[in-house]
Amino acid sequence: MAYRFVFISLAMAALCAVPVLSFSAGAPADACGDMIPQHHTDPQSSAAPYKILLEKKQIKSGEAVTVTVQGNSAKDTIKGLLCQARVGETPVGSFDVAPDNKYIQTLNCGKSNKSAVTHKKIATPPKSISFNWVAPKGLSENVRMTCTIALNGGVFWVKEQSSALKVN
Repeated sequence: MAYRFVFISLAMAALCAVPVLSFSAGAPADACGDMIPQHHTDPQSSAAPYKILLEKKQIKSGEAVTVTVQGNSAKDTIKGLLCQARVGETPVGSFDVAPDNKYIQTLNCGKSNKSAVTHKKIATPPKSISFNWVAPKGLSENVRMTCTIALNGGVFWVKEQSSALKVN
């Protein structure tokens, strides 16, 4: 009887752990809209211990800007990430990520190629991650980098935003 209890307990624990681990290699495309990871736990309501920094405050349409997501302290590492550049709630532009980048990769949201970045499977989470965003030609709006950032599978912040980037 005790063996049966132990087996059932281990099986249940394994089944519960699968959803948290299932997106360790990046967010699925269906997370693009609400940017909520399917971790089966609620996002944090506290202030995020991360900053989203822009290399410049203003760029021209068609130009790129470097974005850095970083923790406020050494313990604030990045295990998971999903970022889009948005005008209001609408994703715009594309990301330029080298194929050999060990932390992030591009993600196609809807019919837009490379319209988001997400994490790769990260063995040792970094304190900061940088990437380039390219403004689409003809855009003349204020853009905010919008990111969901995960400390781990159960602790994450949704739709954190950078300061405004003026694109003209």
